[in-house]
Amino acid sequence: MHQNVTTYTKRQTMQRKTFFILTILLSTFNLFGQTDSCWTVLLVKNGRTPDYTKSIKGKFNPDGFYLYRNCIYEIDLKDKRKLSGRLIEITKDTLSFTNFFNQNVAIKAQSTLDTIKIHYRQLDRLNLIADRAYGWYEKHSFDNFDFIFKKDTSNCKLESDWHEIFSNDNQKYELVPHLTVQGINSLFEESGKTYYFYGAGMTKPDRSKMDDTYDKKNFIWFTPCKVEEINGLAIGIYTKNIKNKEFNERDSLIIRGLALELNPFAIFGLMNPRLNGPYPDSVNIYFEKIKNDWQVKVNGVNISLVNTINEMEIRGLNITPILTVIDEIHGVSISGINNFCYILNGVSIAGLRNRAMIAKGLQIGLFNKSTDMRGIQIGLWNTNGKRSLPIINWQFKPKTKK
Repeated sequence: MHQNVTTYTKRQTMQRKTFFILTILLSTFNLFGQTDSCWTVLLVKNGRTPDYTKSIKGKFNPDGFYLYRNCIYEIDLKDKRKLSGRLIEITKDTLSFTNFFNQNVAIKAQSTLDTIKIHYRQLDRLNLIADRAYGWYEKHSFDNFDFIFKKDTSNCKLESDWHEIFSNDNQKYELVPHLTVQGINSLFEESGKTYYFYGAGMTKPDRSKMDDTYDKKNFIWFTPCKVEEINGLAIGIYTKNIKNKEFNERDSLIIRGLALELNPFAIFGLMNPRLNGPYPDSVNIYFEKIKNDWQVKVNGVNISLVNTINEMEIRGLNITPILTVIDEIHGVSISGINNFCYILNGVSIAGLRNRAMIAKGLQIGLFNKSTDMRGIQIGLWNTNGKRSLPIINWQFKPKTKK
């Protein structure tokens, strides 16, 4: 009798152990077999009923579309900042972006890779590249959409691909999704620069052959050129140093004297005129990204027959019949339609509009604007950091904070 009880007890114990082990195995199987949900965000046109079936993955739809993790977006914020990085995280009301493509691009820009958390109500406009050659964008206001955050197992992330791109390099490069007017295109990074992916088979430039000499010409020289300094007359199609253009590296050019730019092709830029620089009005952005990123410096006189548009600093006189869009002017700038610069120390005269981020001096035009003004504005409508007035406006002291 005692032996039978013992046998029965052992059998029960084995059954319990077997059941426990099976339960653990089944739980483990379910854990690895299930798809984790994530926060997603669907943008729906104001007043429309959400239709989750019409939003095509990776496409922009004016009636509604998703934002995806790991996709690169170009976005204007309501505080005038710009984002051009990956969306890496979504919570129920916040989007987190990287500030650069990757660490290599950040280092190339003499900065650091960081994460920027943005509440969705801070988003202003979505910029979708339409034409890469001319830099044309479609711009869509986020105010036209309702944001719907929900947890889901789909519409979470767009995955990167890895491919060999260059025929003379067996390294695989990450192709990161990028939203454009045409849909999802791919970007990749090489030597700290980002490029659109057009297909494999390209030849990678041998950077050991880059020309790092400093060349100087006196009296007269022609532009574009392959020298770093011209003392005298610089005349040509457009003012730029193209010494290492094939390596996609920007070389600097200093002109002491007269820079005469014909630039007949700039007339096509009037189809989509650039009235401002690429960065928003921000003192921090100027000192972080613009001040040390100049391409051309003119100490003397700069004259263009159409437009002056460049990462340029002019100390002296600038005369342009149509548009001027440069980094800094220290002196006098006269343009037929538009004057834009981040830093103005002197006089800016335009037939239609003057705009400067930091201005010390005088602006004369129909419309004048400066974010940080120390001087006088004369025109039909004038705006500075303190007030907006017709005819004449002034500001000589910083705006008092309340």
